[in-house]
Amino acid sequence: MGSAQERRAGQREQRPAGTYVGRPGEPPETELELLVHGVGGTTPEKMLGDPRTVRVTGDDTAAVFRRAEDTEAAPDGGGAGAGAGRGRGREPRSGPVREAYVWCNLTSGDGSRALWLLLLPFMVVNLAHWMRPAAPGRPRVVRLYGLLVRLSALTLTVLLVAAACEVALDLVAWQCAGVQSCVRRHSWLGFLSPAVGGWWSAPGRRLALAATLPVMLTGLLWYLSRRTWRAYESHRPLSSTPGPTGDDQESAGGGSWPPGEEPALANGGPVQGSGGAESGSGGPALAGGGSQPDGGGPEPAGGSAESGSGGPVSTGGESEPGRGRREPAGGGPVPGRGRPESDSDGVEPAAHGSALARPGFWYGRRLVARLRAAHTAAGLLTVAAAVTTPAARFDHRPGGPVVLDVLGLGLAAALVVCGAAVVVVVCRRGRSERRLDQRLDRHLVRCLPLAALALLLLGLVYAGWSRPGWRSTGRLPGDPSFGALMLAQGLLVVALAAVAGYLHRRRPDPRAAMRGLGGPAVALLACALGGVISGGVAQRVADWLDGTRALLTGPPVLLTWQASVIPPLLAVLLLLVAGLALHTARLARAERERVRREHPGEPEDPARTRAIAHARAMATLTDRAPLVVAVLTATTLVLGSVALAGALATRKTPDGAAHRTHHLVQAVAETSQALGSWLVGLGFLLFVTWGRRAYKDASARRTIGILWDVGTFWPRAAHPFAPPCYAERAVPDLTWRMATWTRRSGGRLVLSGHSQGSVLAAAAAWQSPPSVRGRVALLTYGSPLERLYGRWFPAHFGPPSLAALHHEIDCWRNLYRRTDPIGGPVRVPDDTSPDVDHEPLRDPLAYGRTPDHPLPAPILGHSDYQTDPAFTRERARLLTRLHPELPGQRPEPGPRTGTAGPSV
Repeated sequence: MGSAQERRAGQREQRPAGTYVGRPGEPPETELELLVHGVGGTTPEKMLGDPRTVRVTGDDTAAVFRRAEDTEAAPDGGGAGAGAGRGRGREPRSGPVREAYVWCNLTSGDGSRALWLLLLPFMVVNLAHWMRPAAPGRPRVVRLYGLLVRLSALTLTVLLVAAACEVALDLVAWQCAGVQSCVRRHSWLGFLSPAVGGWWSAPGRRLALAATLPVMLTGLLWYLSRRTWRAYESHRPLSSTPGPTGDDQESAGGGSWPPGEEPALANGGPVQGSGGAESGSGGPALAGGGSQPDGGGPEPAGGSAESGSGGPVSTGGESEPGRGRREPAGGGPVPGRGRPESDSDGVEPAAHGSALARPGFWYGRRLVARLRAAHTAAGLLTVAAAVTTPAARFDHRPGGPVVLDVLGLGLAAALVVCGAAVVVVVCRRGRSERRLDQRLDRHLVRCLPLAALALLLLGLVYAGWSRPGWRSTGRLPGDPSFGALMLAQGLLVVALAAVAGYLHRRRPDPRAAMRGLGGPAVALLACALGGVISGGVAQRVADWLDGTRALLTGPPVLLTWQASVIPPLLAVLLLLVAGLALHTARLARAERERVRREHPGEPEDPARTRAIAHARAMATLTDRAPLVVAVLTATTLVLGSVALAGALATRKTPDGAAHRTHHLVQAVAETSQALGSWLVGLGFLLFVTWGRRAYKDASARRTIGILWDVGTFWPRAAHPFAPPCYAERAVPDLTWRMATWTRRSGGRLVLSGHSQGSVLAAAAAWQSPPSVRGRVALLTYGSPLERLYGRWFPAHFGPPSLAALHHEIDCWRNLYRRTDPIGGPVRVPDDTSPDVDHEPLRDPLAYGRTPDHPLPAPILGHSDYQTDPAFTRERARLLTRLHPELPGQRPEPGPRTGTAGPSV
């Protein structure tokens, strides 16, 4: 072999996987389509339409695949390179090379992930943080909004641990173990019975032993939060900010650009930063702006943009010769060019751009660590309070032991001080997105949970001290705590609604769901869901311990009242469903006339017409979701207030409170209480059985995965125990792949996203540097960008944000159908460039039988967009618009002699 061949082989071996090295005389790979699938996931074989696929880069969790014929084996036979697919004896390819980014294992894989259903309230309240209205120029109000959501999330953690304490400490250790007849029904509690007289029979020691369950629950939540952070969210995107040093590198997926492969900024200079490897642990350098914390704390210099405020994020680049690049909407300076991110007078440029373009948006490591420490401490303090309160009340009686009384008061004061510290930590700081915040508050993260654990151990010792004459009767002291929690949650939601309403009035958005009150509504539903789960657990355990309700006092009165208002809530929902069904039926009848007019001259097929009209009418139900949520929220608020007032005023169960009232009122109260108890128990059992079924049934895991695909797109900004954010892995993966491919090939790339994949594609486009966006076209289909995300998350996907994306990306086309219940138009008006939205695609492709469709064409709805001829046609047009001239082959990377970036 000649020396030239040996040098080329050596260069090929040194390149990472996924690098294409063409054969002599073979043109380079210049066109690529990167496919991103939607909710529920799929296989690379289905995405690429080929049973033979090869993983180009990535791991078992998320990876990029190509068809086998589009890859080129390395000389040593190990791994797959990204060949051009034009090997010897092959026909020239028609269309771009296609790659599939498969991320479904981030949300639906192991059956144990189905247990995340129990964390559903945490996920829902975390969504409320991101659903606030856009409010440029109001950073303090935005901080207040984030603060109220974080406090609501904290109450949910306390509620969950308090429910575990209610079951273990009150129902089991205090009530059942203290009643001999209940112990006889459950012999495994015999060693706790006072009749036996064992060491564990003292009430305080029984409580200390039972505290193991809520402590283990708190520890499990801490472990899952830390483990999922390491597995999913520690992949650090590249940034111009220097990387961490020393201990800060822990848990941070890292790496750096290969020598000579740094993506250039718009001014031609390379990005100096570090990030993840091409396997998905990093992303390309970010050129967006940033934010300051929404919870207080020191503000970064250089602007006053707030976390997720929808304020200005100048990410566009200057016009490049022959490219026809547009400036970002509203103009403004581009970060990274030595100019401040705000105007000279300190005012933000305008309400353009999206916070998703900020460097630290997909890396909330510091905040998650702080919140995890605070919520863990809150859970431990809740257990400590449940254990020490009964003992302290007994010691504080007249004639009680002075030493124990003083110790009890001191321990209670310490619990209050530590609890106040937890609240301060939650309130003090929110998300910091202006840069990759690598700092960790290590002393706080370690000391706060350890201090709470120390107080818990002291409380266990204090409660276990010998107290002659102490007997457990009635309910465990501390019953009003559930009422206080519910009252605090209601006040927080009302305050949140006032703040959200103020922000919406500052810049009204007619498309925003519920006039900007979507966040408070979702926060209220999260609190209600947490109450239902807590009440369901307590009710079912009480029925199991004492089915006749003759031996035990039972759970707190408030939990019974909460269960009793479920039947009226379901009745309201049934009326709402009936009204929506009538509206849909009328709309379907009106659509029949439109379907007939769309197919003139074809034979009438009434059944076919009804099917198409029905599909279109059913697809409009998505637009009625704000009405459903509004009715559900208002009803929940009213009925919850009635339950709280009834429990506090009567201190009796509903049937007990209605004992001497009219017989009709008694019947309604008894029926609601009995039916509500069964419904709460049924709902909890459905959660458990669904999670258990997911261990054995792949289809069940897929269904649960769809829920997480929609609910866990957003980072954990309010609740650290929520299921992990898959986008903090997927977005860096996509940005890294886009940047490395465009840098190495100099070609044109179509980022093709379906359904939820279009949201990931948009986020990746926002995160890409201007030099990358200049070579990327965006093709979305079945996209919920405006229909769902734009309406429910206006601060991040509202009209200004989508308009800015339209200006910053080189070209964008969106496809949708009237029969699609999820996808829709993005509604970005622009007189200076082609519209984003394609006219609605025909669905079905043929009304009746035709020579091209001899069999009846199916109604596709949300699926199979790529089978439509318009898909291939629009993709070709995007490639043509993206870069008219064909780029030349890039030279092999060598020693760098300057800082100039790649030519474009």
